[in-house]
Amino acid sequence: MARYRGKREEPRSERGWEDKSAGIGDPFQEEPINLKAPKSKPDLKARWGAYWESGKGKILVTVLSCLAVFVLVVVAAARMWIKPPSIPVEPIQDDVPQQTVPNQTDLSGDAEPTEPTDDELYPDDGYNGDMPTVSGNRKEGVYTFLLVGTDMWDGNTDTIMVASYDTKGQGVSIMSIPRDTMINEGWDIKKINSVYSRTGGSISSLANRVQKLVGFKPDFYVKVDLSMFVKLVDLVGGVEFDVPQDMKYDDPYQDLHIDLKKGVQVLDGEHAMQLVRFRRYSEGDIKRVEVQQAFMKALIKECLSLQHWGKIKAYIDLAMENVQTDLEAGSVVWFAANVLGLNGVPALDMENVYTCTIPGNYWGEAWSRSTRQNQSYVTIYPKQVVELVNERFNPYEQQVTTGMLDAMSIQSNGNIVSSTGSVKDSQHNAIMAVRRGEAYYDGSGNIVYGQPPVKPKQDENGNYYIEDENGAIVYTDESGEPLADGPVLPPSDGVGQPVTLPQTPTDGNTSGGQTGPDNQGGGNSQGNPGSQDSPGSQDGLGNQVDPGSQTEPGLPSGPEDLEPPDTPDTPPEEPGLPEDEPPVESTEMPDWLRPQE
Repeated sequence: MARYRGKREEPRSERGWEDKSAGIGDPFQEEPINLKAPKSKPDLKARWGAYWESGKGKILVTVLSCLAVFVLVVVAAARMWIKPPSIPVEPIQDDVPQQTVPNQTDLSGDAEPTEPTDDELYPDDGYNGDMPTVSGNRKEGVYTFLLVGTDMWDGNTDTIMVASYDTKGQGVSIMSIPRDTMINEGWDIKKINSVYSRTGGSISSLANRVQKLVGFKPDFYVKVDLSMFVKLVDLVGGVEFDVPQDMKYDDPYQDLHIDLKKGVQVLDGEHAMQLVRFRRYSEGDIKRVEVQQAFMKALIKECLSLQHWGKIKAYIDLAMENVQTDLEAGSVVWFAANVLGLNGVPALDMENVYTCTIPGNYWGEAWSRSTRQNQSYVTIYPKQVVELVNERFNPYEQQVTTGMLDAMSIQSNGNIVSSTGSVKDSQHNAIMAVRRGEAYYDGSGNIVYGQPPVKPKQDENGNYYIEDENGAIVYTDESGEPLADGPVLPPSDGVGQPVTLPQTPTDGNTSGGQTGPDNQGGGNSQGNPGSQDSPGSQDGLGNQVDPGSQTEPGLPSGPEDLEPPDTPDTPPEEPGLPEDEPPVESTEMPDWLRPQE
């Protein structure tokens, strides 16, 4: 019996998720089943179930869950890290002791006497520098910064700026404080650019001085090494700028060489540094500040252009190497994102960047006792400063007032004064009084107000004297103090004493006798025995005469001599002579008249 050899059907592969109750159909059905009809696809749930049962689904779910957790952690950390900074609550304190300033008046040559300290010369007036400060509620989204650029040569801060950033209104204000701005300090050259170096590199000390100029203390500081300036300009490929004038200057001592031509040009880092360091402007330092501000705006505009957005990492690396700040890294990123418009606000427009210089007198000069010449200074205008600060920089709702400023000024006579009423360097005014002739240095180097005493002269006897305002001689001691008892005469030795001359002088040829220091008048042997003349005086003929006679015989010496006096009956008794002198024998014949044997 022959077998049926029809087409053999392939066995069906068993599927895990098919309905096993479904057969091949009813063989007795009238319509045959089309075996080539397309098979129905399982739904997504069925396929995922099969994938899960295979074990691969479990692995995928585990990986995705871990990724999700990681993303959530990163986002949370980023939100905690990239955030607005917290405003400092406590004011910055001067934690760095001030360095001892050497005595700047101890100069060689014809130096003035070393002045005593301020504490020795001037008592404490009770002023301790405390002034009212702005405080209270803050303006939302407003932050302030102290921007400092240090000089590569002497460590001074020749670039000082106060900046305010309104993160809500997307506005930036930058105010430059000139390096020569005068501040109330005890040292000689009181320029604000010297605070940083004199206080041992203390930014907090500099911030305290800035507060006395603008009325509030900046929230944060950013100190930039000027070497970064060169690198940043080169990083953006140079900055196009209109150089205002030809600039030529060479200083081998500082290794500074400037050579720029006037006009629009692209400045690389080295030439940009020459631009900002040039100072020889006819308008003075104020013009230098204006040029620096203009170039800074051009540099910021270049850095924020879209073509340089890919250099953000390079900007960050450059800042990390050359910038010192008390801002946290996350706050720096938050500010950068806000400037670029990534925090839900429009990007910063350069039209909203305002630059200015602190209002003041830029042509002041004051004497320096250390350099012995005038120093240039900038002194602020308090009212104009207060108006500008309250309009664009004050982060507080409370207004800044002039009473919160310590504004210095220079008077026409050279004195310096402070709006607080107290000058820390009051020695300066004392020295100016000496220069004006209103005070002098005493022998100990102390400053004494008033006219110095006149140096006395000496006469031929060695007595000191001065002449008063009427030209009269006033005898003094060696220091010039008037004597109460008159001059001190030298001791007498009998030489040069005054003599008594006869009332009628003779020439020595008359019978009256010869006059002189030993014979004060002629006379006969009956003259006055009480004369003090030398005994044994002789007349012109050699006759012995009475040494006591004071008048010439035969001539009247007064009205009583007009009539001859009555001759007494008894001749007057001659007074006795001193015991130590032999009696005068006035009647004895001279030896030359005696006859010769």
